[in-house]
Amino acid sequence: MEKFTCLLPGKELPDLKEDFRAAVKLEQYRLGKLALYLPRGLRWDYLPLAEIAAAEPSRRVISAGHCVTVREEKPAVDLRAGDKIFTLNLEKPASARLVLEALARNGEESAL
Repeated sequence: MEKFTCLLPGKELPDLKEDFRAAVKLEQYRLGKLALYLPRGLRWDYLPLAEIAAAEPSRRVISAGHCVTVREEKPAVDLRAGDKIFTLNLEKPASARLVLEALARNGEESAL
């Protein structure tokens, strides 16, 4: 049973086991040399890095409370791949920087 599902139909990558094992853990996500892995239960969805056209920092606001509303901003990264936008919700600003830097490095490597 395959535990990786491509989020972009028709852009599947063969045999990602080694890439996944070597991937860097960034909070709940994993960043390999070939793909970005997003958890889905006991399985993983992935975006091929070569298909990510743009990555931009963003924020999400978390609101809580009944009598006194508490609003907290958390970092996120919006990824554009094909005609879709995927949002990585993160907890730490440093994680967002790492994702953006890694994707920029990957873009430079693929341009060579």
